[in-house]
Amino acid sequence: MSFKLLDSGWADEIDAGVRATPGSILIVCPFIKRRTAERLLSVGPPADFRIVTRFDLNAFNAGVSDLDALELLLQSGAKIRGIVGVHSKMYVFGSTRAIVTSANLTESAMFKNKEFGFTTDDPDISFQCHNYFKGLWDCTKRDLTASTIEEWRLKLAPLRAGARIGSQLPDFGEVVRAVSPFVLEPPTETPLQSFVKFFGRADNRAALTTLVEEEVIRSGSHWACTYPKGKRPRQVQDGAVMFMARMVQARSDYVIYGRAIGRKHRPNLDDATQADLALREWKENWPHYVRVHDPIFVNGPLSAGVSMVDMMEELGAASFAPTQRNLARGNGDNINPRRAIMRKPHMELTPQACRWISDRLDKALLRHGMLDLTKPSFDFPTD
Repeated sequence: MSFKLLDSGWADEIDAGVRATPGSILIVCPFIKRRTAERLLSVGPPADFRIVTRFDLNAFNAGVSDLDALELLLQSGAKIRGIVGVHSKMYVFGSTRAIVTSANLTESAMFKNKEFGFTTDDPDISFQCHNYFKGLWDCTKRDLTASTIEEWRLKLAPLRAGARIGSQLPDFGEVVRAVSPFVLEPPTETPLQSFVKFFGRADNRAALTTLVEEEVIRSGSHWACTYPKGKRPRQVQDGAVMFMARMVQARSDYVIYGRAIGRKHRPNLDDATQADLALREWKENWPHYVRVHDPIFVNGPLSAGVSMVDMMEELGAASFAPTQRNLARGNGDNINPRRAIMRKPHMELTPQACRWISDRLDKALLRHGMLDLTKPSFDFPTD
């Protein structure tokens, strides 16, 4: 039995699994490109060839996954199903060989990126991988067809011709609610709370050309959202989604450049320390924290983020929980979202606004990628 940890050479490992000519190949992989699909078929398809992937048209439009690849696999006898938000990458060849990795079936992942994971022929691990795949497969019902692929091509054709996207493209995957260590919770679920946290001041708005990386380093928003002295953020509860927004010069806008999961504020424990003040003197006036985990940021300039002005113009009073409540109560004086955010460190979003932002932020992340927060330039608190 073998077990190897790897951060490269995934094409060789996939090829080895294919050459073993197993009776089955089971794959869970969000993004698949044509060339890597051809490698899978280099010695012919197995009798049992099943794939779980994403059917998000935004991914196909952005070019991170190929309809051509799915069509080729389908023509070769594969059964393919889609799950909303699937994020794991797992390849099981036959009854004993398994690969669990961060690598998608793309040329970049196979040959360029530092993707981490393991390969094994341990039958116990392979059995668990089989069970994981079976759990996902049994939760889905719809097999991909050639006619469905053609319908998707027709939906994407106007965009290839240069037409603008009027709204977020649909995701035709199925929602699987089963909790798993390998798959993200479906992004269609709306959290109990969501906020947009504002960074910067009206007198120091950033240029749209400012890199998100620079803003994250400046603000420390990869581990905490800061609040002004004497105004503790008692509203935020554990598990709230925190969208980070920077005040920018253009249109007096606020650009959302990332998100994280917040934790309830704890007085004293969640206040700036002397070490924090030594790194960022401005925390003297902004010393209270909502600490965050699982942060994700767009890897590009602020212009690649999501405009709050666009959201407020489209959703109006439905942008924020307070303005929506005022509208429902017939309080017409306090329903303007642009006025509501003045001098506020954060605003609670409506479920509708949370989905609006999430859809566009996910699209920005697909186009530009995510910041690598393992760089030493991103400091984290010692405690």
